[in-house]
Amino acid sequence: MSVHVRNGTPSHGPSLCDTCVYAHVKRGYRESDILVFCVATDPAHRVPFPVRDCTAHRDRTRPSLYEMEKVAFTITPREPKRPGFAPESEPETVAGEIELRLDENG
Repeated sequence: MSVHVRNGTPSHGPSLCDTCVYAHVKRGYRESDILVFCVATDPAHRVPFPVRDCTAHRDRTRPSLYEMEKVAFTITPREPKRPGFAPESEPETVAGEIELRLDENG
């Protein structure tokens, strides 16, 4: 009799350490030549196996909240009583700021 388990624990796959900002990964020329150190803790410790799940994982391919705030535009309404943006006939610009105009045609 054979037993089939759906969505069971995978026995292989890429390690989370490959995309983590806290990982210090050294690779050799062979597939098996790899050293992984986790610097999320102090002192850093060696990780001897591929990691499937980690509570300290932070993806290095995604920007942090601070990095997103640095490039974000701040859009404030013209008057608190009137919703929406200023019409094109009354442009409001301040030195050093960018005026954002949205075209109705797309």
